[in-house]
Amino acid sequence: MGLFSLAAPPNTDLWRKPPSRDTSTAPILYTALRNPFIAAEVTVAADWELEWDQAGLVIFAGAPPGRVATPTTAPRPSERPSNTPSAPANPSNNNGGPAPNTHPTHSPHSPHSPHPVQSAGQYPGPGPAASQHTNTPPPYMPPAPASKWVKVGLEFCNGACHATSVVATSDGADWARADIVRRPELRVKIERIGCALWVWYEDEVAGWKKLREVTWFFWGVEDKAVRVGVYASRPANFGTSMYERRNGFSTSPRNLCVDFEGLEIF
Repeated sequence: MGLFSLAAPPNTDLWRKPPSRDTSTAPILYTALRNPFIAAEVTVAADWELEWDQAGLVIFAGAPPGRVATPTTAPRPSERPSNTPSAPANPSNNNGGPAPNTHPTHSPHSPHSPHPVQSAGQYPGPGPAASQHTNTPPPYMPPAPASKWVKVGLEFCNGACHATSVVATSDGADWARADIVRRPELRVKIERIGCALWVWYEDEVAGWKKLREVTWFFWGVEDKAVRVGVYASRPANFGTSMYERRNGFSTSPRNLCVDFEGLEIF
């Protein structure tokens, strides 16, 4: 993509605190990939003015923000279908149409079958044995693990711009800050190397500099579960200055408007 913008209202953030408590109110533009992720980079620029103003790249391994992956649990025995065989397929029909005979010749419970057939894993039919399984709870299924995500970009803190990144696991998130960036724009990059995710930012003198290496990010992750994109956030919970509030010049919150340029995702 060429040049586009995102507007982040005050009190928006992408953050995680134990136990897996997500704050995902930041505007995020992301996509799933048809092929395994290789790398992504973008240039971010804005009029940074409030503490923690930030924007950049973000990558998710698992459910995206606002969507929780829930494991499929087995139905209760009372919800299971009765012990009735399904209709057999007719391999001799090669015309693509339905098979001429879609019903079995006899049922295991029919008078012609003296011994009812019970497939493995099926519950018994009506009788004393079935009553023992009526109120049996479903087997325990552990909750799906929280998604892993990493973000990297330009952040305004302590009155200056810094290259920062955040890594979030199921236990929470950490924050890392690099040297001061003495300009209002920055190009950042994330790159896959084996199971690791390398995080970079571009120095105007020294070129690309490594910010951190997340060795475990792609470990045990399916390629189709990876989503990557850009985000912008203004975590400060106020949007007008004290002078403006006292003098009534402005009552609407100020959004952080971020320009993204040269977004490339491979």
